[in-house]
Amino acid sequence: MFPDTPQARASSRTHPRSSSRISDSAQRLVTSPDYVGPPSGTERAVAKYQHYVSLDLNAVDSLTLLRVPGIGPAFAHRILSLRSRLGGYYTVLQLQEVYGMDADRFVQLRPWFAVRTPPRQHPLSALRADSLPWHPYLNRAQLQGLRLGVLRQGRRLSWRHLRQSPAFSREDSIRLAPYFPDSLHSVH
Repeated sequence: MFPDTPQARASSRTHPRSSSRISDSAQRLVTSPDYVGPPSGTERAVAKYQHYVSLDLNAVDSLTLLRVPGIGPAFAHRILSLRSRLGGYYTVLQLQEVYGMDADRFVQLRPWFAVRTPPRQHPLSALRADSLPWHPYLNRAQLQGLRLGVLRQGRRLSWRHLRQSPAFSREDSIRLAPYFPDSLHSVH
Protein backbone atom coordinates (compact mmCIF):
# COMPACT_ATOMS: atom_id res chain seq x y z
CA MET A 1 0.00 0.00 0.00
CA PHE A 2 1.21 3.49 -0.82
CA PRO A 3 1.10 6.15 1.87
CA ASP A 4 -1.71 8.61 1.33
CA THR A 5 0.30 11.64 0.22
CA PRO A 6 -0.06 13.75 -2.93
CA GLN A 7 3.35 12.54 -4.16
CA ALA A 8 2.44 8.88 -3.62
CA ARG A 9 -0.89 9.34 -5.40
CA ALA A 10 0.82 11.07 -8.34
CA SER A 11 3.52 8.41 -8.61
CA SER A 12 0.94 5.61 -8.48
CA ARG A 13 -0.90 7.14 -11.43
CA THR A 14 2.02 7.04 -13.83
CA HIS A 15 3.48 3.77 -15.04
CA PRO A 16 7.31 3.94 -14.83
CA ARG A 17 7.83 2.74 -18.44
CA SER A 18 5.05 4.65 -20.18
CA SER A 19 3.38 7.99 -20.23
CA SER A 20 0.02 6.45 -19.32
CA ARG A 21 -1.89 8.05 -16.48
CA ILE A 22 -5.00 7.01 -14.63
CA SER A 23 -7.57 9.78 -14.91
CA ASP A 24 -9.24 11.16 -11.83
CA SER A 25 -12.71 10.19 -13.07
CA ALA A 26 -14.95 7.92 -11.01
CA GLN A 27 -14.21 5.03 -13.37
CA ARG A 28 -10.42 5.34 -12.96
CA LEU A 29 -9.62 5.06 -16.68
CA VAL A 30 -6.10 4.44 -17.89
CA THR A 31 -5.28 7.08 -20.49
CA SER A 32 -2.32 7.84 -22.74
CA PRO A 33 -1.49 10.44 -25.38
CA ASP A 34 -3.34 8.20 -27.88
CA TYR A 35 -6.42 7.53 -25.73
CA VAL A 36 -8.16 10.14 -23.63
CA GLY A 37 -11.24 8.12 -22.64
CA PRO A 38 -14.88 8.25 -23.70
CA PRO A 39 -16.70 11.53 -24.26
CA SER A 40 -17.85 13.18 -21.07
CA GLY A 41 -21.45 12.57 -20.11
CA THR A 42 -21.53 9.00 -21.42
CA GLU A 43 -21.22 7.42 -17.98
CA ARG A 44 -24.60 6.18 -16.79
CA ALA A 45 -24.92 4.99 -13.25
CA VAL A 46 -28.03 2.97 -12.52
CA ALA A 47 -29.99 4.44 -9.63
CA LYS A 48 -30.87 1.74 -7.11
CA TYR A 49 -34.40 1.48 -5.73
CA GLN A 50 -34.76 3.17 -2.35
CA HIS A 51 -37.90 1.25 -1.29
CA TYR A 52 -39.10 -2.28 -1.91
CA VAL A 53 -40.82 -2.80 -5.25
CA SER A 54 -42.49 -6.10 -6.09
CA LEU A 55 -41.02 -7.23 -9.42
CA ASP A 56 -42.38 -10.10 -11.52
CA LEU A 57 -39.42 -12.47 -11.75
CA ASN A 58 -40.58 -13.77 -15.14
CA ALA A 59 -41.07 -10.33 -16.68
CA VAL A 60 -38.25 -8.23 -15.21
CA ASP A 61 -35.46 -7.10 -17.55
CA SER A 62 -31.75 -6.67 -16.86
CA LEU A 63 -31.92 -2.89 -16.38
CA THR A 64 -34.63 -3.25 -13.75
CA LEU A 65 -32.66 -6.00 -11.99
CA LEU A 66 -29.68 -3.64 -11.81
CA ARG A 67 -31.79 -1.21 -9.79
CA VAL A 68 -32.30 -3.80 -7.03
CA PRO A 69 -29.73 -3.33 -4.24
CA GLY A 70 -27.32 -6.28 -4.20
CA ILE A 71 -27.63 -7.09 -7.91
CA GLY A 72 -24.90 -6.09 -10.34
CA PRO A 73 -24.50 -6.83 -14.06
CA ALA A 74 -23.07 -10.35 -13.66
CA PHE A 75 -25.70 -11.42 -11.14
CA ALA A 76 -28.52 -9.95 -13.24
CA HIS A 77 -27.20 -11.98 -16.19
CA ARG A 78 -27.21 -15.18 -14.10
CA ILE A 79 -30.80 -14.60 -12.93
CA LEU A 80 -32.00 -14.03 -16.50
CA SER A 81 -29.92 -16.90 -17.87
CA LEU A 82 -31.47 -19.39 -15.43
CA ARG A 83 -34.93 -18.00 -16.21
CA SER A 84 -34.29 -18.55 -19.91
CA ARG A 85 -33.03 -22.13 -19.43
CA LEU A 86 -35.97 -23.03 -17.18
CA GLY A 87 -38.62 -21.38 -19.31
CA GLY A 88 -39.44 -19.12 -16.38
CA TYR A 89 -39.55 -19.41 -12.61
CA TYR A 90 -42.55 -20.97 -10.90
CA THR A 91 -41.53 -19.79 -7.43
CA VAL A 92 -39.22 -17.12 -6.05
CA LEU A 93 -37.49 -19.90 -4.11
CA GLN A 94 -35.82 -20.98 -7.37
CA LEU A 95 -33.56 -17.93 -7.08
CA GLN A 96 -31.56 -20.11 -4.69
CA GLU A 97 -30.42 -22.09 -7.75
CA VAL A 98 -28.69 -19.06 -9.31
CA TYR A 99 -24.92 -19.53 -9.27
CA GLY A 100 -23.40 -17.50 -6.45
CA MET A 101 -26.64 -17.14 -4.48
CA ASP A 102 -25.92 -17.83 -0.84
CA ALA A 103 -28.50 -17.89 1.95
CA ASP A 104 -27.82 -14.32 3.09
CA ARG A 105 -28.13 -12.89 -0.41
CA PHE A 106 -31.34 -14.85 -1.02
CA VAL A 107 -32.91 -13.53 2.18
CA GLN A 108 -31.92 -9.99 1.12
CA LEU A 109 -33.34 -10.35 -2.43
CA ARG A 110 -36.48 -12.47 -1.84
CA PRO A 111 -38.78 -9.58 -0.80
CA TRP A 112 -38.12 -7.79 -4.10
CA PHE A 113 -39.65 -10.52 -6.26
CA ALA A 114 -42.91 -12.31 -6.95
CA VAL A 115 -43.98 -14.71 -9.71
CA ARG A 116 -47.08 -13.37 -11.45
CA THR A 117 -46.41 -14.72 -14.94
CA PRO A 118 -46.37 -18.52 -15.15
CA PRO A 119 -43.41 -20.33 -16.72
CA ARG A 120 -43.58 -21.87 -20.18
CA GLN A 121 -45.68 -25.02 -19.99
CA HIS A 122 -45.63 -28.25 -21.98
CA PRO A 123 -48.85 -30.12 -21.08
CA LEU A 124 -48.25 -33.86 -20.75
CA SER A 125 -51.30 -34.52 -22.94
CA ALA A 126 -49.76 -32.57 -25.82
CA LEU A 127 -46.27 -34.11 -25.77
CA ARG A 128 -45.00 -36.09 -28.75
CA ALA A 129 -42.52 -38.93 -28.24
CA ASP A 130 -40.42 -37.85 -31.23
CA SER A 131 -40.01 -34.22 -30.12
CA LEU A 132 -39.85 -33.91 -26.34
CA PRO A 133 -38.76 -30.48 -25.11
CA TRP A 134 -35.40 -30.13 -23.37
CA HIS A 135 -35.52 -28.95 -19.76
CA PRO A 136 -32.66 -28.58 -17.26
CA TYR A 137 -34.60 -30.46 -14.58
CA LEU A 138 -34.94 -33.56 -16.78
CA ASN A 139 -32.09 -36.06 -16.80
CA ARG A 140 -31.55 -38.73 -19.45
CA ALA A 141 -33.44 -41.46 -17.57
CA GLN A 142 -36.38 -39.11 -17.02
CA LEU A 143 -36.47 -38.16 -20.71
CA GLN A 144 -36.60 -41.86 -21.55
CA GLY A 145 -39.33 -42.42 -18.93
CA LEU A 146 -41.29 -39.48 -20.35
CA ARG A 147 -40.90 -40.82 -23.89
CA LEU A 148 -42.15 -44.26 -22.81
CA GLY A 149 -45.04 -42.66 -20.93
CA VAL A 150 -46.06 -40.70 -24.03
CA LEU A 151 -45.87 -43.83 -26.19
CA ARG A 152 -47.88 -45.95 -23.73
CA GLN A 153 -50.42 -43.42 -22.42
CA GLY A 154 -50.62 -40.85 -25.22
CA ARG A 155 -52.97 -37.99 -24.35
CA ARG A 156 -53.91 -39.68 -21.07
CA LEU A 157 -50.40 -39.28 -19.65
CA SER A 158 -50.38 -37.77 -16.15
CA TRP A 159 -48.04 -37.45 -13.21
CA ARG A 160 -49.87 -40.36 -11.61
CA HIS A 161 -48.53 -42.53 -14.46
CA LEU A 162 -45.05 -41.00 -14.47
CA ARG A 163 -44.56 -41.43 -10.71
CA GLN A 164 -44.92 -45.19 -11.24
CA SER A 165 -41.69 -45.05 -13.24
CA PRO A 166 -38.49 -45.45 -11.18
CA ALA A 167 -37.09 -42.40 -13.04
CA PHE A 168 -39.47 -39.99 -11.27
CA SER A 169 -39.59 -39.40 -7.53
CA ARG A 170 -42.22 -37.38 -5.71
CA GLU A 171 -39.74 -34.47 -5.57
CA ASP A 172 -39.19 -34.71 -9.33
CA SER A 173 -42.92 -34.48 -9.97
CA ILE A 174 -43.20 -31.42 -7.70
CA ARG A 175 -40.24 -29.76 -9.45
CA LEU A 176 -41.39 -30.60 -13.00
CA ALA A 177 -45.20 -30.29 -12.78
CA PRO A 178 -45.23 -26.47 -13.22
CA TYR A 179 -43.41 -26.96 -16.54
CA PHE A 180 -45.14 -30.21 -17.56
CA PRO A 181 -48.70 -29.97 -16.16
CA ASP A 182 -51.22 -32.80 -16.49
CA SER A 183 -53.26 -30.48 -18.70
CA LEU A 184 -52.92 -26.89 -19.86
CA HIS A 185 -55.31 -25.62 -17.18
CA SER A 186 -54.16 -27.56 -14.12
CA VAL A 187 -50.78 -27.17 -12.49
CA HIS A 188 -49.92 -29.97 -10.09
